[in-house]
Amino acid sequence: MRLKSLVAACLLSAFSSLAGAADLPSPQMPHLQNHPLVGRVWLPDMRAYTAPDELVSLARSADSVLLGETHDNTDHHALQAWMVTQIAPSWKNPLVAFEMIDSAKAPELERYLAAHPKDADGLGGALAWDKSGWPDWQNNYRPIAQAALSAGARLSAANLSRDETKTIAKGNLPKAWVGKLGLEKPQAADQRQFMESDIQAGHCDMLPSRALPAMVRVQRARDAVMAYAVTRAAKSILIAGAGHVRKDLAAPTHLAEMEPKRKVMSIAFIEVQAGKDDPTQYAESFDSDTLPFDAVWFTARAERPDPCETFRQHMQKKQD
Repeated sequence: MRLKSLVAACLLSAFSSLAGAADLPSPQMPHLQNHPLVGRVWLPDMRAYTAPDELVSLARSADSVLLGETHDNTDHHALQAWMVTQIAPSWKNPLVAFEMIDSAKAPELERYLAAHPKDADGLGGALAWDKSGWPDWQNNYRPIAQAALSAGARLSAANLSRDETKTIAKGNLPKAWVGKLGLEKPQAADQRQFMESDIQAGHCDMLPSRALPAMVRVQRARDAVMAYAVTRAAKSILIAGAGHVRKDLAAPTHLAEMEPKRKVMSIAFIEVQAGKDDPTQYAESFDSDTLPFDAVWFTARAERPDPCETFRQHMQKKQD
């Protein structure tokens, strides 16, 4: 269910308001902190700004809130933790699902929480987070998990295991997911082509074309698994990459098929770019006419090497 009518009802005086919100984290990322969009929240369907407190009101009215991040931006994680703190306590028995925790780690997650139901400090160690490849636990994901546990929320895995990923890449569906994800239904050709183009662009147009079908299968399955995870509770929050929460393509489309009556709100945290002061300019980064989210929260940029140069070196090593 789209939230456009709900947004219209709740906007009121917030169209241009930047009213403050309690304990809102300050930008920590080093680049473009003074950009005019940093800290502003944009509602693409309404073509209007809103305030953080109004965004929280909208989110509380949803059944599932999808919080899309850039993985290495600590500001995004701080804002996700803030949103969880604002939303989860107002819900009954909420669930917070993490893309960063895959199905193979679900038993470790359950064992740890059974022994430490309110303490996220040791969860990173229990999940062998330092070997996962995700940004560090303590500064990035622990605050989100702690906010969830403090609010009485359950935590859940929301990703494929490595073995499941390999199976899907080969064109097969793991037995554990048969009949649960809707992946037996063939993917529409136009959606598959769009995903291939999006994946290729995200890899700096350096992927061999033969790799794309398998990567699309995996991406589609991951989106479906994330959608399935948030359906495991009447009220839920998903922590995932922004690409997984775009409402025209990813987890929201699977949610719409799984539970058409579920009210879903997709919120992306997006890094600002120099020279782009108009929020509508950011739609082109998603190959779309409109930003494909219910709300976008603009943030400063993380410091990182040129991703295309890094990927070029990676591809070169594979060829050597």
